[in-house]
Amino acid sequence: MTLARPTRRKEDRLEIRLEPERRRLLAEAAEASGMTVSAFVLTRATEAAREVLTDRTVFVLPSDRWDAFVELLERHVRPMPGLAAFLARPTVLDEE
Repeated sequence: MTLARPTRRKEDRLEIRLEPERRRLLAEAAEASGMTVSAFVLTRATEAAREVLTDRTVFVLPSDRWDAFVELLERHVRPMPGLAAFLARPTVLDEE
């Protein structure tokens, strides 16, 4: 007995305008991947989005530089009155 996978309803829609040449390229790549154009574009765009966001949250250092980085993180906290004063100032995001 095979159980059907539940499908999630897709409620949002994304529309893009593109040149016929790009449309043909996407269609050819989708076919080569055994996917529909929509599935291909969504898959690749999602992968690219994750890569962009990962670059903002993950970084890799060689072991010697990692050790130096960890040493800096483990230093004792020292007072920085100028920084504290700067951070205490209101910003454009604060309510008036």
